[in-house]
Formats: sequence, C-alpha cells, structure tokens
Amino acid sequence: MAPVASLFSLYLVILFISYLSNNSVECVRTKKKIYLDLVTQNACFRVLNATHQVGCSSKSGGNVGVLHYLEGQDDYDWVLKDGPHTPYVVLINSEDFHREKVQQLFKSGRVNGILVVNVLNNSTLTPLPPNGFSADKDCPNDNYGAYYKNDSYKHCKSVKWNKPGEALYFNDYHDFPMFAISNISDLNILIDQCYRPFNQPGNGVAKTYPICAVELSDSMDAAKDSITCIRRSELITNLNPTKYCDAMGDKNIISTIKAIPQNVPRPAKSVIVVATRMDSISMFGYEYQNSDTTVTGIVALLAAAQALKQVKDDLRAATSDLMFTFFQGEAFDYIGSSRMVYDMELNHFPYDITDNSSLQLQNIHLNHISHFIELSQLGHRDQDQLWIHSDPISKEIPAISDEVKKLIDIIKPIGEKLNVSLGETAADQPLPPASVQRFLRKMAIPSIVITDHQKQYTNKYYNSRFDLPRNINADYPPTLNDTEKYDYITEQAVSLTNIATTLARFLYKQTTGKQLTPDLENKIQADEKEIAHLLYCFLESPVCELFKQSVSPEDNKNLASAKKPFPFYVGVDYQTNQITRLAHSILAQYLGDRMVNITKEADCKQPDNDKRYKYLWMQGSLKPGTTDTREGWCIKSTAMLHKAKSPAFDIDDYDWLSGEYSTWTESTWTVTKVRAFLIPSESQEVLTLCVGLALFIVSLGIVYFFNASSDIIFLSTNTASDTPPS
Repeated sequence: MAPVASLFSLYLVILFISYLSNNSVECVRTKKKIYLDLVTQNACFRVLNATHQVGCSSKSGGNVGVLHYLEGQDDYDWVLKDGPHTPYVVLINSEDFHREKVQQLFKSGRVNGILVVNVLNNSTLTPLPPNGFSADKDCPNDNYGAYYKNDSYKHCKSVKWNKPGEALYFNDYHDFPMFAISNISDLNILIDQCYRPFNQPGNGVAKTYPICAVELSDSMDAAKDSITCIRRSELITNLNPTKYCDAMGDKNIISTIKAIPQNVPRPAKSVIVVATRMDSISMFGYEYQNSDTTVTGIVALLAAAQALKQVKDDLRAATSDLMFTFFQGEAFDYIGSSRMVYDMELNHFPYDITDNSSLQLQNIHLNHISHFIELSQLGHRDQDQLWIHSDPISKEIPAISDEVKKLIDIIKPIGEKLNVSLGETAADQPLPPASVQRFLRKMAIPSIVITDHQKQYTNKYYNSRFDLPRNINADYPPTLNDTEKYDYITEQAVSLTNIATTLARFLYKQTTGKQLTPDLENKIQADEKEIAHLLYCFLESPVCELFKQSVSPEDNKNLASAKKPFPFYVGVDYQTNQITRLAHSILAQYLGDRMVNITKEADCKQPDNDKRYKYLWMQGSLKPGTTDTREGWCIKSTAMLHKAKSPAFDIDDYDWLSGEYSTWTESTWTVTKVRAFLIPSESQEVLTLCVGLALFIVSLGIVYFFNASSDIIFLSTNTASDTPPS
C-alpha cells in the first residue's frame, strides 16, 4: 500500500499546482495559438449536372498558400513568375475578379486559391466593375427554353441578353477554392496583420521568415456529374449510407382567385397565369444580392395581388380565373416551371387528387391556360420605358397573334395614365430567358413578358453579388435609422407602385372584361408604403415588421437571428427556403381572408370536408399598447406551395442525357473555413524539432530515475506506514 499512498500524495501535489496555474493563467488551446480563424464562410461550392461538375472545391485537407494581395500588375508578376514562396493564396480586388484573371491564376500552377474583397457596403473597398459583372452565361438557360431547336433563335443568335456574362459560375475549379471576404474585420486581419507585416515584398525582395499563410477549406463530396453522384449515393455499403449530393429545388408558390372544386368542370382557356421568378445564382454562398434580377418582379407581383384585394368578388364572379405564380429554380434550367408543366400534363397540378371524400381544387391542365403574363427585371428602365416582349413563333398562328395584340392594347393605355410607358419590341425578336418558355415548348399560348430592357439586359450585374439596391435607387440616406428606413419611400418604391397598379388594373380588365371606371381605379391602387416595406424587408433587413407578422412563432426565432437579407439561391429540394416561406405567407395575406373568430393556432386548420383552402397561422401585428405580444392571425387562402423539383429525379429510367429537364444537383460538404497562420523558416522548424526531441529524452530520463529510485525517495513514507502502533 505504501507505493500507492506515495503516488497518491504526488498526484495531489500535481493537482494542487494545476489548480493554482488554472486560476492564475488563462488556458488557451494550442490550435488557437497557432491559427487565426476568420468569420468568412462565403465559399464558392460545387454543383453538378448530367454531364459536368462546376464550381469550386479544395483538396480534402484544405489548400494552403502564402498570402499575397494583388494590388497591381507588379503583384501579378510576383505571384505568377518571381515570388519564391509558392504556392500562393491571393487576395484579389472585386474589379479584377473576372474570367481572364481567374483563369490566369488557376492555370498558373503557382496559386492554391483565391480570396475576393467583397465588402459591398463600402464602395471604396469594393467598387462596382464599371463594365458589369455576371457569373452567368451570356445566354442564360440556353438549351432548356422554347428556342433550343430553332436555328434562327437558339444560342441567342438574335440577342445576347446578358452581355457581361462570362459563365464563370459554370467552370470547374477542381482543387482550387475561392472565398468572398465580406467581413471588414477579416479583411483587416488579412491585409494589416498578415500580408503587410510578414509577406509584402520590399523593392522586389521577398521578406524572410516567418511568413503568413492562409488555409482554405471547402472540400466537396460529389465529383464528375449528377449521374455518378446519385449512383454513388444510392450504393448501400453500411447501415449509414453516405449522400454525396442533393437534387436542387424548392417550392413554387401559386394562388388562384377562385376555389373551383374537383366536381365542377373548369372551362378550357379560362386561366390567366401571371408569374415571376424568385431565385438567382452567385459565385459565392450567402452572397445573393438580387435587387433587379428577382426582387423587383417579386415585389411588383405581390403588390398587384394586394391591389386586387378589394375587387376579389368581381374576379371570383368572372368567367376566367387568375393564378398568381412564383417560380423557384429558374436560374438552373427552369426547374420550377418545367415541374409545373410536367405535373399539368399528368393531371397532377396543383396536386394529385386521390380522395374524393372532401372538396379539393379542380386540377389545371395546359389547355386551361388562356394567357400568360410574366414579370421579369423592372428596375433599370431602358430609354425610360418598360418593354413588352412576345414570342414570334407562336404569333405565326393568327389567333395567338390577335390575342397578344389585345393584351398589349389593353395594358399600354392603362400604363400611360400612371406614367408607365410601355414599348413593344420588334415583331421578330425572340423572348428573353423567361419561365413562359417552358410552357411554349409544349403549346402555343398568348403571352407577354414585361421587362426593363428592349434588347440586352440593362442590368449589368444580372445574377451577381453586385446587383445592389443602390443600383436601382432603392437605397437609403445614411442618416436614417432602421425604423425610418422601413417607411422611407425610395425612387424605386414609387416606380414599382405605378407598375403594380398598372398590372393590377390590366389583370382586372382582362379577367372580368369590365371597363375601368374612376371608382374601380380608386379601388385598384397599389400601396406605396407597403411596397417600401417589401423592398426594405427583401433587400435591407428581414428583421422587419412585415416579416415578423408573417411568420409563425416557431420561425420567428430564425428571423430574429438574421444578420443580412435572406439568400435567393434555390437550395436543395428537401427544405423550403426562407424567401419562399415568407413570400407564401405574404401572398396568403394579400389574397386570402383573416379568420377573425379563430384566435388559437390549434384551431387554425383545414376542415376535413374542404381541402380547397390552406390555413396559415402567423404571428400577426402587435397588440395595442405592447411591444412584444402579437395578436396571432389565422389566414384562409388558396395560396399553396407546389413542388419545384426537376422531373428528371422522379421519372423512372429517365434518360439523363436527353436534355429535356434540369439535372442540377448540389454537392454535400462537411466544413468551410478560412484561417491564417505563420510559417517559420526551415532552420527554425529543425530547431523546434531538436528541442522537442531533447525535452522528450530528458523526460524519459527523469521518469526512469523516479521509477528506479522510488524505494529510496519514498522510504520514510514507507517506513512510517509499516511501523505498528505502540
């Protein structure tokens, strides 16, 4: 027992010393002393289709390189030719981040990754590229629209819509990570604490060690193409199968004015579709600034729906029905619209009716659609006009041409009264990229697309992180606080108010056939203040009163934690993104009815005998005299979510190379991170190794000494323990 007691005493001494040390010295993990982790998570990631992988991925253990800030041509020469400390990770300014420069760095063999300065609220640090920037193609969705087989119009032979488009997003940067540095503190660390003190050459001479390096990690799990990825994901090799990628998709939003039950026939050519898209792409995750690309269309369509609220009874009594539609996944080869067309052809839209014991909405087929009106980009008026585009191929049918002319003849004078000038594009000019093209692939429909451009996009930053509110006059004076910004009427809010009012009055007249009297015009008027609120919530901050009243109590926690506008990226199909949920709730408010007699969430549900309406419980407005207690609203409406997942993933034995449907998937990954650290010289590394080995040998000697001499060292203790009591 004596040796045990001695060892226990020694253990107590060590424990006591450790306790004193912990109370006098702050313990820090060794890793944190070596690495400086950045906040930045905005990585370029990998997506795949049936034939390719595109986007970025680091090596499995991350990519390491010496940081170099590319401020001028001398810095490019240093990194690409002269610098001795290869490989490099470069920090590049926003103006230099374009295809030519990126390809030059990627192919050099001397660069291991790119960091892009992306502090968008600082025009000095991140000036807008003067010639525009778009990571999308110059002919978006080229092979999946209405003209994919037409020799005159395919590949944008007539008009290159997105002139700044360099298709940077659609290149494969294998083992070459890229991150956007959006946090100014991260930028200061990289430039002022890493590059300038340790790496910046002086008079063409490299600095000596230590030097500052950066590690970029965003290793992607998927590889090659969607076909390979899905096959690998479906292989069951253990009890926990690994998923390498997910089908891209989300939910479309639809709402009809009428609630026609399945036992009542729906007349042919009786549904007017009015639509817009909701999504976009960007090179970097969490960087989806879409002021003109998507938000102007979303806001205008929501505002038009609200403007028609007072005349819903007239619309319900009309022969025609009106269907508001918000498509998701359109940036990735028309995912949402192609799904809707597919379901209509199968008689599954808006859902597959399998139970006739309760009332459900009558299905809508393609032949039920009488007209299709689509809103696209509306923020940059070309020649101070909006432009009406129509399809030259379907107009070869006289009846279609006549209907298109009627649509134009109705909407133009309505717009003129509201200072909305609407021009017509050339008769032989094809439609720009638009969701209606997926419908026109199947049948000729009288259709128009309303945009802010006559030919090529007036938006120089289409589908890019530079599509900012200030570019469409939707920004705010710097002196305003958040409350003042929320109610501030920007120039764009005024413009969209007139557009939404024009659209609402046009839809009323087209649906009902009635003339617009002064009384009706007073009723059908978009709310300028509400449009200001929508712009603020989508573009400035989602932590706003409109969004707060539109979410459920459960979703409010996610809303309250939002630090920046929600992304407009479609995401993967198994989850519904925030933009979709919020737009759905707002549309339900605008077109539906509040059930004032229902005051509890548990009571806000569909009756068993009538499934035509959806019931949504949302927080509602603040109770009078309170700052944190909300009324709770039960909204009954026809607004619903419809699957926006490519049919390619649901069709058995689908021909993945047919080009009929979108095949985009998103790779899975484990972690994305950026961290900086110092690299010592080789001599210092050798010295550190030698000192470590020496300490190890000395430690072995001490342990051996104590072990061999334990009987002598602990003799007095042992003797005392063995002496019998007197």
